[in-house]
Amino acid sequence: MIRVLIADDHNVFVEGIDSLLSGAAHIEVVERCYSCSSVLESLTKGPIDVILLDLSFPHIEDGLALCETITRQYPSCKIIALTMHDDASLIKRVVKKGAQGYLLKNTTKLELLEAIGKVHEGKNYFNEVITQILLTKGPKAKKANGSRLNLTPRESEVLTLIAQGLTTQQMANQLFVSIKAIEFHRSSLLLKFDVPNTAVLIKTAMEMQYLD
Repeated sequence: MIRVLIADDHNVFVEGIDSLLSGAAHIEVVERCYSCSSVLESLTKGPIDVILLDLSFPHIEDGLALCETITRQYPSCKIIALTMHDDASLIKRVVKKGAQGYLLKNTTKLELLEAIGKVHEGKNYFNEVITQILLTKGPKAKKANGSRLNLTPRESEVLTLIAQGLTTQQMANQLFVSIKAIEFHRSSLLLKFDVPNTAVLIKTAMEMQYLD
């Protein structure tokens, strides 16, 4: 029996994954965690074989730090990143932190079961989509001419508002989206510009003429 822990701060998503796995005879979901602290607390209670970890937990850096901590303190526990982020640089970073697998949240039940089985056996799991991303996208997701980053219209809007000094709440109100959505786009910008924080992000964006 493979003992699985699901770590995600969205209740509905956790319940959905739990439901998907409930019919598998060889898998038991033993913990459902909604914060980094609850994951670490659960690991002290008993053995966990595989963790399905959302990297935005609540922020990407938190998810990466948690992945590194688990790998260091519980080396027998295998980690599969289960996230909406398809950025090549993030995939590489999470693998360096110790994750054995990487799946997007639109994965199928069969693929999820296969991934859990593979990493439990000590193997890595990266499907064709993730492998293709790693092969075709550079760490900064540049266009073919190598000079511009591939920003979405929403990312460009968020970048402008960050430069204007708006808070996360103010940006959410202005764009009529949730705080979580703003945090997601901010994290994506940090990854694409390959910078550690918003201060460096603004400086770099200005130097690359994304901001006036």
